[in-house]
Parts: sequence; C-alpha cells; structure tokens
Amino acid sequence: MSTPGRGDAVRAALARLRSASRYGGVARDAISKLPAALRLVREHGRPAAVVYFGGAPGDDLLLTPVLRAMDAERAGPLWVMSAHASLFAGNPHVAATLPFDDGLARALSALGVRRLRLRYHDYLPSQDRSLAPDDHIVRLMALRAGVRGPVDVAPEVFLTEAEIEAGRIAPRQVAIQSTALGAGMAIRNKEWFPERFQQVVDRLSGGVQFVQLGLASDPPLAGAVDLRGRTTLREAGAVLANSTAFVGLVGFLMHMARAVRTPSVIVYGGREHPSQSGYAENPNLCSPVPCSPCWLWSRCDFGRMCLDRITADDVVAALNEVLEARDDSGRSDR
Repeated sequence: MSTPGRGDAVRAALARLRSASRYGGVARDAISKLPAALRLVREHGRPAAVVYFGGAPGDDLLLTPVLRAMDAERAGPLWVMSAHASLFAGNPHVAATLPFDDGLARALSALGVRRLRLRYHDYLPSQDRSLAPDDHIVRLMALRAGVRGPVDVAPEVFLTEAEIEAGRIAPRQVAIQSTALGAGMAIRNKEWFPERFQQVVDRLSGGVQFVQLGLASDPPLAGAVDLRGRTTLREAGAVLANSTAFVGLVGFLMHMARAVRTPSVIVYGGREHPSQSGYAENPNLCSPVPCSPCWLWSRCDFGRMCLDRITADDVVAALNEVLEARDDSGRSDR
C-alpha cells in the first residue's frame, strides 16, 4: 500500500499527464512509465533535470559540454537519457545515465523533474532542409537548457588509461574515415568522395600509418589499418586519442576527436559553416559558394560544387600543416 506522500505524488502526476494538451498516445505512454519513474527516483534520488537528445551518438556527445555548463551553474543533479550510455561513463557532471525513453522522461517530468530534450534545429521535410542555426549548435542547446554563462563548445569523454593504451596502433598514426553515409541520419550534402580519401592515404602513407574508423559497410581505404566496424564508440575514441590527427567529415568522429583533444582536418564543403557546428582549432575546409551554408540534407541544385571544389591536394596540405605543428610541439606520439 502506498504511503500518503507517494500516493499524492502519483495522483498529481496522473492529473498533469491527463490534462496535457496532447493527451493521447504520448500521454498514455508516459502514464505507463510512472511506476518506473517512481522507482528510479527512490533508487537514485530526485534529479533537478533529465537531459536527452535521442538518436545519433554525435548528437549525444554534444550534450556533454551542455551538461558541464549546467553543472558549473549548479543546475544538478543531472540525469541523461541515451542509446549510447558508454559516452557518459565516468562523466562527473552526470548523476545517472538511463536508456533513451521519451515516455519515461515525460513521466519524470510529471513527478516534478525538469525535462530537457535539447535540439538545435527544425527540419522542414518539404524543403529537405534544416533551419540554419544563428549560433553554434552547442550554445543553442545550452541556451535551451537555461545556461546563462559562457559555454565551451568542446565535448568531452572520460577514457581510462587502459582504454587509451589499447588505442595505440602505430607510433605516428592518423585516423581517417571514407564516408558518413552509414550514419543513422545520413546527410548526403556532408559527403566528400571516398576516392579522394584514398588519394590522401596514397600521398602520405609513407610518413604516417593511417587507421580507418567507421562502419563495416564503409568503402575500404587501401594502405590503412582496417578498423571499420571493429570498435565500440569508446574504442574509436581511444584510437583518436592516440592519433596525431583525424581526417574526415562533419559527424560523430569529428566530435569525438575534439573530445579527446586530437586536431582534425574536416571537409566541410558548404552545407554548414564550422562556426555553426565545428571547432575553430581545426583546419575546416570550406567552399565560399553563394548558396552556402544551405543546411540542405540531400537535395542540391548545383551538383554539390562546394564539396567538389575541395581536392585531395587541399586535404593533404592541411594535414601536413597539422602533422608539422604536432611534431614541433613534441606531441605527435602520445
């Protein structure tokens, strides 16, 4: 039998859910999750907020600077919901990590927990376009979370020493990918050309050992150590942590490289601008075409000229600059 306090909390939560303007499937799902929400609160204590994005690991990794900023402003304790819980292991700004479950988040909200589903864009299906953000997407998420102070946009992941050691493949390794089309939300207008990534490997393989990360279905790069589909998210982070540099596209591996403080050469093209989603520390290769940044997903009326204009020579030159800077700083071998 419920205690009066607990019964009152359940009745109040049910009343809030049933009076929701969108009462229907969403509310019924949340009502069914109330027992689980109550159990979690009993086990872990009541959080100040449950924070989540839902979807791709790169987006979840972008929650980490927001959580850091919220914690700095004493907005905790904070719970995170994610389908990629390993990204938050050891994170001192996270009190608990739960599987992604929007119904459970709404049930917690009905119990008085602040629910923060942080997004940074609105998608317009009829135009195959996201609305272009007017600031860096991390700062926009932080603003939605109520952060008032400055925000360092760099994500973070907390790898153990053993994990980092296991990511060492060669004395002077460079991580690389060949495509991002295998992502859960593939955006063709982010995509460079696998054959040009191959040209980069061919040009520089004598001086560095390339290590290919990505999905098993990604086009293989001859001459690279093949780790496609063979790493967890954290193992990919460990490989990046041991790499002199990363060469790739906008997406999870770019964000993970920044999380482990590895410089990256990123082929941006023109779909979005680095000031909106990237990191100023990186060589970000862009094409200043009139239609950029368009934030279109896959449709392009101009043959993706913003990407086509970036050559393998451009990437090789940028990567050589990174390698020379790392060698000069004495940090090319971690």
